[in-house]
Amino acid sequence: MQGDRPRDGRGGDEPDWSNETHCRVLSQEGSGSGGGVIHCITEKHLHLIKVRANPGCGILAPSQKLELPIEGESEKISIVLGKGRHKELPNTAQMVLLDVIKDILTENPKPSLTFYNRAGPVSLKFHAFQLLPGIGVKKAKKMMQSRTSMGWFSFEEVDEACEIDSLQLISERLVEELEDPKIVPSLIQNVVRVAE
Repeated sequence: MQGDRPRDGRGGDEPDWSNETHCRVLSQEGSGSGGGVIHCITEKHLHLIKVRANPGCGILAPSQKLELPIEGESEKISIVLGKGRHKELPNTAQMVLLDVIKDILTENPKPSLTFYNRAGPVSLKFHAFQLLPGIGVKKAKKMMQSRTSMGWFSFEEVDEACEIDSLQLISERLVEELEDPKIVPSLIQNVVRVAE
């Protein structure tokens, strides 16, 4: 037996999203009148999940925030069906994923700003900023030099100091990691889900 992790109702380990309270819609299968399946991403730790919609939930817009069922109660969701995988997402969900992640990070910028404020060398020749798409050695050095001891308090401050679109870059990296969970080092594991 491994540790004292709680078990789910089927006798398995507690699901990764068990501490999540909200998710965002990526796509919906079905009209909403009879329920259907909704592909979502959790807000706090960016887990892809599939949920069963309550009958009559209506048509849900991409990025719409939904409350996850706690003890079986939720306005739009009847049950969490399980973990989702990027390659199983419908094309419509894959197309909106980047924008939905940007919406989530805009509302909760703290983990992303922590990355920009604390990122350091990963090895002698590689800086954590180079994990972001399009950031090379020179740009990473320039970003390090523009970071003050006070740090940045908004994406706009990072953008102005580093001449980048910080929200876009970190969102693109997170999408890449959802596409291929084997990418290391992982910002999802080391920045977003660090408190799990």
